[in-house]
Amino acid sequence: MVSIGTILTQVFPPSPKWSVNKIPDLTGKVAIVTGGNVGLGKETCKQLLLKGCTVWLAARSKSKGEEAIAELKKETGKEALFLSLDLSDLKAVKESAEKFKSQSTALHILICNAGVMIPPIDQLTVQGYDLQFGVNVLGHFLFIHKLLPLLKSTSDPVNETRIVWVSSSVQYYFSHHPINYDNLTDTPSRRKVGTSQLYAQSKFITTMLGYHLAKLLAQDQTSNVVCIHLDPGNIQTDLQRHVSTIEKAIMNLIVLKPISLGVLSQLFAATDPEAAQYNGKYLRPWARLGEPNPATKNEAEQQKMWDYCMTVVKEYDD
Repeated sequence: MVSIGTILTQVFPPSPKWSVNKIPDLTGKVAIVTGGNVGLGKETCKQLLLKGCTVWLAARSKSKGEEAIAELKKETGKEALFLSLDLSDLKAVKESAEKFKSQSTALHILICNAGVMIPPIDQLTVQGYDLQFGVNVLGHFLFIHKLLPLLKSTSDPVNETRIVWVSSSVQYYFSHHPINYDNLTDTPSRRKVGTSQLYAQSKFITTMLGYHLAKLLAQDQTSNVVCIHLDPGNIQTDLQRHVSTIEKAIMNLIVLKPISLGVLSQLFAATDPEAAQYNGKYLRPWARLGEPNPATKNEAEQQKMWDYCMTVVKEYDD
């Protein structure tokens, strides 16, 4: 069980000790930010661009992506590159990764930031998975899987490359563990669980997989890649578009914080020299080490979910 203290310090975290001013020069570095056209993703792209990073803004909508790129150029004087990425379609995810690899010989930072939150229950991925599991977990899992060889080849013994996978505090409130795999596709049990718990499930699974991936990376003596997963905080973004008007008004008044704070954990994880030692660590607002739901650390359940996802994505290997 998660303590009241943990919940309170997540909802009302102390003032940050880390700021974007501490981001080092990133000239020569290459990054991908999923969901880079809005909210936390867009602000993350902005801060990376300001430090000289080559930024690929990955988004489903080309028009919205190009609009964001134009706005970022006005703000930074630097131009991000657009990468088409539809995380709700595994075939499209594979194509996106292959397109990137055909245009870039290096990848230093992969920030898995995109997500969906409590969409209508009828919404599924192209392959028939629950949309929140499909986008927040499975699409990113395949994207990481396809880009991991490039992350490994870009790294060297002195200079690590980084995977930053954005989770959420809602994993603390997931109450249906161990995972019922029937709830990952459109079944009566999934509909009974409801969209709020399905969202919590997706972020619970993200945290599980982040731990397992970090363990595998630590065992690999041939490369130097770290995986850090995190809770960005309760942030006022477009992610709440499916929340009712009344709920949104209450959240804005009491809980939600500005995007400028929400990007701190993922930018710290992606760029700060100290974070190079944080493989397998979980960050809480704002760029602080923390602990997630203890159930996410069940190694047997981690392995089971990892194997499930690998079985799904192996169809997209060639």
